Amino acid sequence: MAMSASTTAPVQRAGRFWNVEQPTCGGLQCHGNGKCVNHGVATVCECRLGYTGEFCRDTVNEALSIPLSLGVLGCIIGVVLLAFLFAKLRQKRNAQIRKATDEAKERLKLEGEWA
Repeated sequence: MAMSASTTAPVQRAGRFWNVEQPTCGGLQCHGNGKCVNHGVATVCECRLGYTGEFCRDTVNEALSIPLSLGVLGCIIGVVLLAFLFAKLRQKRNAQIRKATDEAKERLKLEGEWA
């Protein structure tokens, strides 16, 4: 865990200067996902959109990754199954049309109307 550095700065109190340790923002404190801000004696990370936590390490959608992945996978499987079902129904329909055409040709041949 990266900690912030501190600097010694002169602070005037009661007419005298005192050296007081003030925390400063370290380069890695917010892990590049936020902005480190000094608030007097404390430093805090103001996280960018999508990040949370004391040092902006946690993502907001981290808890959604598994359900989201499963949902996308379910949609893909559903589309594949629908495509397979459509192909099978079309194949069956084409077979029925061929059979009806063959029966009609056979009937016309028997009746002498098919050359």
